[in-house]
Amino acid sequence: MLLEPRWSIIPFPWLIAALASAGLLWACFFPLAFGWLAWVALVPLLCLVRSEARARKIYWSAFAGGLAFSWPVLQWLRVGDYNMMYYSWGALATYCAVYFPLAIFLSRQIDRKTSLPLVLVFPAVWTALEFFRSYLLTGFPWYYLAHSQHDFLSVIQISDLAGAYAVSFLVAAVNVLIFEWLNQARWFRALFGLAEPVLAPARWRLLTQTAVVGLMATATLIYGRFRLGQDSFDTGPRMALIQGNLDQDVRNDASESEQMAQQAFDHVRRLCDQAALQHPPPQLIVWPENSCPQEWRERPSGRPTPKSLEFADWAAERWRTNVLIGLECYSADANGKELRYNSAVLVLAHDDTGKYRGQPSGRYDKMHRVPFGEYVPFQESFPWMKTFAPYDFEYSIRSGKEFTRFNLNSYQFGVLICFEATDPLLARQYVGSEENKSKIDFFVNISNDGWWRGTSGHDQHLALCRFRAIENRRAVCRSVNMGISAVIDGNGRVLAPRTIKSVDDIKIWEIPAGQEKPMELPVSRWSEFKQVQGVLLASVPIDHRASLYARWGDWFAWGCWMVVGVGLAWNLADRLARKKGSRMV
Repeated sequence: MLLEPRWSIIPFPWLIAALASAGLLWACFFPLAFGWLAWVALVPLLCLVRSEARARKIYWSAFAGGLAFSWPVLQWLRVGDYNMMYYSWGALATYCAVYFPLAIFLSRQIDRKTSLPLVLVFPAVWTALEFFRSYLLTGFPWYYLAHSQHDFLSVIQISDLAGAYAVSFLVAAVNVLIFEWLNQARWFRALFGLAEPVLAPARWRLLTQTAVVGLMATATLIYGRFRLGQDSFDTGPRMALIQGNLDQDVRNDASESEQMAQQAFDHVRRLCDQAALQHPPPQLIVWPENSCPQEWRERPSGRPTPKSLEFADWAAERWRTNVLIGLECYSADANGKELRYNSAVLVLAHDDTGKYRGQPSGRYDKMHRVPFGEYVPFQESFPWMKTFAPYDFEYSIRSGKEFTRFNLNSYQFGVLICFEATDPLLARQYVGSEENKSKIDFFVNISNDGWWRGTSGHDQHLALCRFRAIENRRAVCRSVNMGISAVIDGNGRVLAPRTIKSVDDIKIWEIPAGQEKPMELPVSRWSEFKQVQGVLLASVPIDHRASLYARWGDWFAWGCWMVVGVGLAWNLADRLARKKGSRMV
């Protein structure tokens, strides 16, 4: 029960509160990456849950806060195309902003009509909505509250138990706890115009909540230190991860001009030449996503065409090692219709009496396509959707259907193409969810981040990959055009490379194998590996540990939805009881 709202010492306190949280949340992510701020960033926003202002002021203020966070944090989207991508940036940012008033609405409905503590309700609501956002409209699993903690490895190790959602829940719970204590202070209520509670929460209740959240945080850190102590990994195959530095405009022109296509091909060929010359030689050279302008074509039977086989032989003879190539694949269906895919093709090199021949050994087609980047959703029913597309021609690709396990000597690996490395559902299919399928030993993430031209999109993409490594306890090897190429071990460490030489503006980096204690690349140095061409040499750290999250999936996120469902049902039952009681009177 609350008294009438009192005046605030600041004007428009509900709006100031929402904008304050927006600013703090923005600072948690790149380019600033002050992740520690996330533990208090939502405290001002929580004032809207307990505010007695008019509903429209509360929810419009929350929406304004969402806009103030989403538009700046996603600004890197616009540089993909300075004309068309502004529409996509605005649409996606506005869509993400809607989750702010939705979180406040659900929290208010449950907090005001039930006895469930806010320290449970709000974290459950926030986490449930992050889960919902990761699936709705093909999903956008970026900028979870958990992702602000990517560099605090002791905190995020619990991701192998319940995914990044467990981290988001913990951070949100600490925010609520801080808010509840501050709300006991008169100066805080005066600052944001909050009413004074008539029946203040018993001190023992707050102390109990503090103890519970404290135990959660302590258990998280203890578990994190335990997991980080398990850092003795087997040494896997030696990889050469190619990092091109081609601007997206050059890659676009390559699809229309033979001269530009040859220039793009020569750029990657020179990098592969240097990779093949290194000693000891790599067992696999990895090309970034769609970096080969040479088309790969297959017949309905799945057998490559003679021209594709000729290219495979050429690659094997030139580099004399295995190559994973990112390119466009054209495969005819049973009716002879040619379908276009964004693919990764593995070509194994065999020494045939002194002459190397290439043996195609599997193809993976990208499954999780990027809306508007790789297809225009609902364009048949709503032609105006093409307004948000970056191109004025048909560029859509088909979605793949199979989780290909590639064999490399005695190892198996799975490929995640570009955006797929941000999808927790897709990644764990390789490790724990498919029946009668072998588990892979590591991931290879090939990507073209040349769209983002050195902005914070590069950094955020790498940060998300740390969660895929921990969630599945498998290393992630990244080959990325324009950066940031990297190797992430099963504990989420971005392993630190050293520059061994530079040849014709090509950097050759190497991650030393067999280190007793893995050296981590600090976030402050990530920018050194953006917009530069090079070859990253590394032996894959093979992690044999199991992951509860990979096996059980999103059990925790569904549990949060159960809390939300119980709270809303309780609210509804209370409303019906009150309505029935008023009729009887």
